[in-house]
Amino acid sequence: MKQNQFKRFLIPFILLVLFIYVYIGNIGKMTEVINTDGQKNVGEITSGTEVSQSFISPMNNLSGFSIKLATYARVNEGRVTLGIRELGDSRTIYSTTIKAESLPDNAYYDVRFPPIKFSKDKKYLIFVSSTDSSAGHAITAYMSSKDTYSDGDYMKNGEQQQGDLAFKVVCNHTLF
Repeated sequence: MKQNQFKRFLIPFILLVLFIYVYIGNIGKMTEVINTDGQKNVGEITSGTEVSQSFISPMNNLSGFSIKLATYARVNEGRVTLGIRELGDSRTIYSTTIKAESLPDNAYYDVRFPPIKFSKDKKYLIFVSSTDSSAGHAITAYMSSKDTYSDGDYMKNGEQQQGDLAFKVVCNHTLF
C-alpha cells in the first residue's frame, strides 16, 4: 500500500521539479553585457547590402541585442532583417523582419529571443540587411569610426571595415 502511494506522488513531484527548472529557472534579470556607441552612419542599407558585427558573449544565456538605426528623418520603404548567427555558421539562430517605415529615427532597435544556454565565450555575428530597399528610401545603422570593441569586427557585405557598429548585447542572468 505504501509503495502505491509513493509511486502516485513520485510522478507529480518529478513534473513539478522539471517545471521549476525549465520555467522558473529562466526567470532572471536582463543584464546588458556589451554596449558600444557611434556617431557616424554606415550609409544606406539597400537591397543586397548586409552590415554585421561580430562579438564574443561574455555570459551564458545570450538573449538579445540592439542596434542603433536611423531613417535619415524620412519615411523609408522595404523590409529590414535583423538577426544573429554563430560566427562561421550560415544558419541563422534568430531573425526578425520589419517594415522600414515603422522604424524610429536615431534609436536602438531591440531584438530579443529565447536564451542561448551555453553561449559564454562563443563568437556570434549580428546583422542588418534589406531585401527590397532602394537608394533614397533605405535606413542606415550607426557605427564608430574607431575600433571601440576589440573582441569583434564590423563588416559590410562580409568584408571587414574600420570601426564597430553601435550595438548592445543582453544576457539573462537566471536563478539557476
